[in-house]
Amino acid sequence: MPAAVAALRLFILTIALPLIVIVMLWRRSRAPLAGWLATLLLASGIVGFSVLVAPWGTFGLPVRYLLIALFVAAVVRSLRRAPAEEAKPESPLRPLVKVLMGVFFGGVAIGVLRGHQVPPGAIELAFPLRDGAYIVGHGGSTSAANMHHYDRAQKYAVDLMKVNAAGMRARGLFPADNTRYLIFGAPVLSPCEGTVRVAVDGLPDTRDEKALLGNHVIVRCSDADVVLAHLQRGSVAVRPGATLRKGQPLARIGNSGNTTEPHLHLHVERNGAGVPARYDGEWLVRNEVVRR
Repeated sequence: MPAAVAALRLFILTIALPLIVIVMLWRRSRAPLAGWLATLLLASGIVGFSVLVAPWGTFGLPVRYLLIALFVAAVVRSLRRAPAEEAKPESPLRPLVKVLMGVFFGGVAIGVLRGHQVPPGAIELAFPLRDGAYIVGHGGSTSAANMHHYDRAQKYAVDLMKVNAAGMRARGLFPADNTRYLIFGAPVLSPCEGTVRVAVDGLPDTRDEKALLGNHVIVRCSDADVVLAHLQRGSVAVRPGATLRKGQPLARIGNSGNTTEPHLHLHVERNGAGVPARYDGEWLVRNEVVRR
């Protein structure tokens, strides 16, 4: 998909559509009650979807908080707005459509909230990045919060991107130049004391749908394997069999393998099954920001 098309689609879902329903709620009075409740449900679902599901590393976290403030203001405004003296009768179909759309978008948003539930058996690891703020692109215990959830081995995977003070992960929306992404070239550290099982280097920093992990390192931490993927070509500094200390440099972030942009893919597996993990005691869920 061309970058311009992807940016437009993302803008519509993330910002334009929420603004439209916020304006609808702003202009609505609390009477008739059924119509107002339907509009409130629609706005709540779509704004909730935007706030919780949309990838806020693209447009910046301040915009996210602005949408929340505008939604609250619209609710207050609609409650205070006097009913129109000659309100036109509304077709029953219109509130029904609003309710169905609100339930759909809101259901996905609730799925992200459910992703904060930590599954049993989570292991403790160190966060593998330093010196910055990192947003979780995918992460959590539900498919709504984590696109990797359908994959047995990557069920609890985490994708991480570095963001600046404005909460944006790159200079531009979808730049083609890897160096415009803040995380490109960032050092990756060992999340535990362990042993290197696999170390792959030499793949170019371009998308390759066949080499899914790209350049990657697999570290045996106790009885589980931690996979750190999409590393920069020529940056892998360890070899299979090497003994690691926690925090030891492994490589740098790249854009190799099946990836649309530079980021760190991180997952833990045991006997081919995904293992939940907390990093420095934190369970990482979509759109959370980790500061180190």
